[in-house]
Amino acid sequence: MKFTPYFLNVVPRKHPEVQLEWIERIVSNPVKQIKQADGRLVYWGNIPEMGGRVLRVITLEDGETIHNAFFDRNFYRRQQRGEEPS
Repeated sequence: MKFTPYFLNVVPRKHPEVQLEWIERIVSNPVKQIKQADGRLVYWGNIPEMGGRVLRVITLEDGETIHNAFFDRNFYRRQQRGEEPS
């Protein structure tokens, strides 16, 4: 995995609970994936170790350089209502 300077400088400080293993798992097997207008790819997946919470991972256009990762409460809530895949 490769990382942007933003990821290396911000994510460990703002989201210390996010583990690299989880990021890799979500990118390789997401429950949902989209391409943003800016070309970045967004992946979502559930983390059983965190009670099924949803991790959102954003990569650059190459699909392998990790830019951001954080738990997405809104996606999780939509999942609970059946509006998103699980």
